[in-house]
Amino acid sequence: MDSIFSQRKSHPQLPPMIETEDDIQILFQNSEYLAVAKSPGVSVHNNEDGQCLLGLLEKQLGAQGTRVKLFPAHRLDKETSGVQIFAFNSESAAKVAGEFQKQRVRKIYTGVLRGQLRLQEGEWNRPLTDKGEGRKNPEGSARDRVPCLTKFRVLESSSYFSLCEFDLMTGRQHQIRKHAALCNHPIVGDPRYGEPKYNAKIAELYKSTRMYLHCSRLELLGQVIECQIPSSFMALRLN
Repeated sequence: MDSIFSQRKSHPQLPPMIETEDDIQILFQNSEYLAVAKSPGVSVHNNEDGQCLLGLLEKQLGAQGTRVKLFPAHRLDKETSGVQIFAFNSESAAKVAGEFQKQRVRKIYTGVLRGQLRLQEGEWNRPLTDKGEGRKNPEGSARDRVPCLTKFRVLESSSYFSLCEFDLMTGRQHQIRKHAALCNHPIVGDPRYGEPKYNAKIAELYKSTRMYLHCSRLELLGQVIECQIPSSFMALRLN
């Protein structure tokens, strides 16, 4: 059987992200901020589960002799893995956050969708709310919807799955997840916008409860920061 994806030839130097590592992988660091590989299922800064990425990273750096207070410059969803940026002070956090708010950051995601898309590439431009919604109405209330644009490209597909790359042109909450659900191809494993019975079946077959959405590249302030597709994506097969 072939894996649902082949390692991207353009970035052979990057190994697959291993989600079981104890240490948080640092992808990039300068005097203002650092970027790490966030694992799925961990909140960036909310401590509702007794731990969060912010606290874990500060603890890791402290154990390595660098005691520092970090500031999230943006926030990936708890269920999403990939590039997450923390600043070393509030001024740098505001600077990086401003780049996101002014839409000067290129945000590339990789995800596995349920089923086979009809088009190999295209755009999703349905307006959405900028807050979490539900499976029955991903768009949310009409009066609260704002313009949204997600570009997509199918990298590989079968009758069961489509591995896609997403270029997030706007940054509304759950934007890719909502757009995918609205075209009847939700992100595999999405607990909010996907079908619970299908997700349970996938979890049983592939022994993973993760959501298959990953921030694979950010381009900001002259830097390109990449995080290879997680090893768990390799379990999905074209059968």
